[in-house]
Amino acid sequence: MMRNLKALIWAYIVLLIFEGSLRKWVFPSYADILLVMRDPLALAIYVLAYLSGRFPLNAFVLATLALAAASLASSFLAGQYNMLVTVYGLRINYFHVPLIWVIASVLDRRDVERVGTFFLLVALPMTALMVLQFKSPVDSRINRGIGGDEVGQIFGADGRIRPPGFFSFITGPQLVYPRAAAFFFHQIGSKRRLSWPVLAACGLAIIVALPVSISRTVMLATVLVGITFVVTMPFHRTGMGSLPQIALFMGLVAAGVSFLPVFREAREVFMMRWDTAAVGTNGDAWGGIFGRIFAGFTQPFYWASQAPLFGNGIGVGSNVGARLLQGRVGFMLAEDEWGKVFLELGPLLGAAFIGFRIAIACSLAWAALSALVTRHDNLPILIFSASAIAVVQNQWAPPTILGFAVVGAGLILAAAKSTDEAEDELEEEEAEGDGATEEAEEIDVVHPPAEGSTV
Repeated sequence: MMRNLKALIWAYIVLLIFEGSLRKWVFPSYADILLVMRDPLALAIYVLAYLSGRFPLNAFVLATLALAAASLASSFLAGQYNMLVTVYGLRINYFHVPLIWVIASVLDRRDVERVGTFFLLVALPMTALMVLQFKSPVDSRINRGIGGDEVGQIFGADGRIRPPGFFSFITGPQLVYPRAAAFFFHQIGSKRRLSWPVLAACGLAIIVALPVSISRTVMLATVLVGITFVVTMPFHRTGMGSLPQIALFMGLVAAGVSFLPVFREAREVFMMRWDTAAVGTNGDAWGGIFGRIFAGFTQPFYWASQAPLFGNGIGVGSNVGARLLQGRVGFMLAEDEWGKVFLELGPLLGAAFIGFRIAIACSLAWAALSALVTRHDNLPILIFSASAIAVVQNQWAPPTILGFAVVGAGLILAAAKSTDEAEDELEEEEAEGDGATEEAEEIDVVHPPAEGSTV
């Protein structure tokens, strides 16, 4: 049963990467239905985890259930009776959250590193695709949006869109490359799962994707992971002794990038985007970035003071909610996540839900720091540096962001588990495999092959 659970979690992760491609190119007519394609997988994971005793009823899961019930009641008290909107809102805020602890319960350290290797290998074709999107016209087929929309991507600079790769929008690269970078830095500073040439190619792909994305978020989020790696190296089990080797490897990768014409072209376009942003902030691009980050934490409290006591109803602030209630996609309440939460749930319940997300992030930080200090393992803190904002503050209505928040948090806890826990799970999995083998051998004994048959 453990193998089936792991297979379902892997399917969830693979769909997380490629569901945008299905919605854009393969089944554009079913884009709306495919928006929730991972929901049946999540439900199957819950059922199988419960049957196998792997569904954790910890304080966070119980808090999720309590907040969901309170949000449902609050929507009715607010006079929001459209059940489709309410159910969709409950799905966004609560349905996928318990997966964090199911993933942590099911996956062991080797599984986490395999997922990381998968992210690294995905970066190779994805960067190639982003380069093609970067060089292609805005209205080309490869740059179409959800449902085959010919102008469905976000403008970058110099007449180019921000290439989304396999995803629906640029939010995909904003999430996948920092996580790929986390595993890249872990592998060059620790035990490698990929050969040096392949790992160098993955590093090359990550670096090229940064300017090609024309996204400051992709750049800054990935750089943050790199800074975390440098800061935590003295605490890692390899210590500072491996820094010369790492510096040489990174130097070779950077030298390889410098010979690529597309990198130089993308860097120029990226700087155009940076300069354009600076014009909008009186020449202070960095001030604009930090101002936007700061506003994301402070402005929502203005909305809290304006929100009705019971809010406007969960789900009302999502694009799907807007379409169901008004017949068009848009932000009915607020664009930023915390502001939307306050306006949907009201000041009291909204504050409780935001506090819940902060508490999750704090528990992840504690687990990651504990692994770094007690076992000198920097992998959990690297994943945390790539995932924390998605857990705390990013919008959860877009399925890609929600999926990466849940998967990232689950991988942090799975990677941070103690050696004893990991060994117990490995023994349990091996015992399950031995049981299946013994059962198969027993069947062979009870039902031997017929005489003259070939086996």
